[in-house]
Amino acid sequence: MEVAFIVDEVQTGCGVTGKFWAHEWWDLPRSPDLVTFSKKMLTGGYYYTDEMTVDAGLRVFNTWMGDPGKVILLGKVIETINKDKLLKNVQQTGEYLLENIQKLQDKYSKLLKNTRGIGTFCAVDAKDVVTMQKIMELMRNKGVQMGSCGAHTIRFRPTLVFQKHHVDIVMKLFDEVLQDLAQ
Repeated sequence: MEVAFIVDEVQTGCGVTGKFWAHEWWDLPRSPDLVTFSKKMLTGGYYYTDEMTVDAGLRVFNTWMGDPGKVILLGKVIETINKDKLLKNVQQTGEYLLENIQKLQDKYSKLLKNTRGIGTFCAVDAKDVVTMQKIMELMRNKGVQMGSCGAHTIRFRPTLVFQKHHVDIVMKLFDEVLQDLAQ
């Protein structure tokens, strides 16, 4: 009996981890059988191995045919990612971002824990949901929109052009918010 290996790259595709696909970090012996994508890819879809070829593509017209206008835009996005070496930027900036989140976790260990990430796809847990919500509210009031996940996780998922000087700006504001909450 064979089992298909399906990878959901809806949030992790298009370079946010520092590789075009997050699964490229995994040293797989072969490509996944099916990969789904969306969000930063400007369109939703999937790609697959020959063995997974759909025998009646017109039954899933929207996904099968894509949105031609968005596919043209995506082509330009991929061209820009390559031309401007944005995957390398994401790797370097991501290391710096993770390092700085960890420093704030060390400084505010009563408020933050479990810093993790790859590329600029990073997260840290607040001590509880109330603290997470307060951090997000105070950061928003300072002009920084943050995402959340689960019961108490704060997510960082910036654009591919996010650079070290942007990290410095966000971390300064994050530090101010955490300092206020620590009192």
